[in-house]
Amino acid sequence: MVKTIIMPRLDIDMEKGSVVEWRKQEGEPVKAGEVVAIIMSEKVTYEVESPASGVLARILVEPEVEVPIGAPIAIVAEEGDKPEDIERAVEEAKKALEATLKAPAAAPAAPAVPAEPATPTEVVPPAPERVKITPAARRLAKQYGLDITKIKGTGPGGRITKRDVLRALEELKVVPAYREVKLTGIRRLTAEKMAKAWQAPHASLTVEVNMTKAEELKARVEAEEGVKLPYDAIFVKAVALALKAHPELNATFEGGVVRVHETVNVCVAVDTPQGLVTPVVKNADKKSLVQIGREIRELAQRAREGRLSMEDVRGGTFTITNLGVFGIDKFTPIVNHPQVAILAFGRVAERPAVEDGRLTVKRTAWLTLSFDHRAMDGGPAARFLMAVKELVERAEPLRG
Repeated sequence: MVKTIIMPRLDIDMEKGSVVEWRKQEGEPVKAGEVVAIIMSEKVTYEVESPASGVLARILVEPEVEVPIGAPIAIVAEEGDKPEDIERAVEEAKKALEATLKAPAAAPAAPAVPAEPATPTEVVPPAPERVKITPAARRLAKQYGLDITKIKGTGPGGRITKRDVLRALEELKVVPAYREVKLTGIRRLTAEKMAKAWQAPHASLTVEVNMTKAEELKARVEAEEGVKLPYDAIFVKAVALALKAHPELNATFEGGVVRVHETVNVCVAVDTPQGLVTPVVKNADKKSLVQIGREIRELAQRAREGRLSMEDVRGGTFTITNLGVFGIDKFTPIVNHPQVAILAFGRVAERPAVEDGRLTVKRTAWLTLSFDHRAMDGGPAARFLMAVKELVERAEPLRG
């Protein structure tokens, strides 16, 4: 029987996805359970398997084309399927796909209004004739800053073609005014998700935290366990414990509903060659610093190698992000939708401080909490941020 492969739902907030790569081409044999395509959604790649053995009869969606979940993306024909059954399935799938991609109908035209009697008007000189140029040629000329009125077209009717622009460039020996970088894959998804997240009313709070005891604890754990402990582990643990005491921030906000989660799953932002991803440390409040540190390193490694699974990124309830490694002192992050808050921290460094009325030097870091003001007010957010600060400055409660 002919089988239809559809765009799968990979996560609860997924609305659409795109094919990154087709591992099989039309007409190639496939086996049930064999990977035929790589799908991307919400910064994660996912392998789509063939639902049956047979032949990949038709590919309906090209790479990088976004389609809604449930939309047909390919047809698999099993051995013995009749050609007419395959064609019928392909046509039905095409119609279903077109229905999901169809743009809203244009608004009806306004009713005609009888024209008023003509009145003498001022004679206006005719507008200059529009330059005939192909879209590709226009983009290329704009990229290199060329005046298209100075280029002679050799296309039909004197239309300027891409070849004409290339010839002009060769004659002038010019360099491009800019270069175009098409957003694809994770970078495109990140851009779309950040634009969606920024629609929420953001508010931010910033505080400086004394890192002296935290660094002492970090050094002791590293010496006793023989492991390297990242600063991220300190803040993941502090955030997790603070979220247990302030659960209103361990939440997501969608459709006008705030969902306060029972489990504390902290996302850690990771910079990769493909873009920013946020794998999740599950049940962070129940794990030791060593466990959290080890998990962060493993997740970051898989992220940079493009090997994150859906389980690695599913179910996050809060996010931390760290730009201290780049020498950044403090910055204001964007909430990782649909979560309601995110904590940013910068580099740990020696800074002037006043203690008992005297000027001294302390190892400190700046923390900035951004939150969705629809889901909470400043008071709960401030109390949570001060709880994180206290946990980091006391340090010892983080060890368990």
